[in-house]
Amino acid sequence: MDSIMHASVLVILYEGHETLEVYQSEIDAQKGLLRFVDQWWSNRFGSLLPPLNEAKRINAFFKEEGIYLVAKADLSEMSRQIDDGEQERSGPKGSRLR
Repeated sequence: MDSIMHASVLVILYEGHETLEVYQSEIDAQKGLLRFVDQWWSNRFGSLLPPLNEAKRINAFFKEEGIYLVAKADLSEMSRQIDDGEQERSGPKGSRLR
C-alpha cells in the first residue's frame, strides 16, 4: 500500500518580496505566515499596535497590499520517484522520505 506524503506550502508576495516555504503541516505554515506578518508589521504600520487575534492581524496586514497562499501539496508521487531512482543507483534499500 502506498503511503501518502503531504506538505504545506506558504507563498507570500509583498512589496517586491517573494517568499516560498514548505512546511510539514498547515499549522506550521500558518505560524510561518504569522512570523512574516509580525516581522513586517512595524515597517507597514509604524507604531500602530497589531491586533492580538492572529487571524485579524493577518487579515489587517494583507487587506490592501500583498497576497499570500497556504496550500496543501501531495508529494507522494515525487517521493516514489526519488525512492525508485535511489534504488536503481544503489540497489534495494529502505525509503528515505517516508
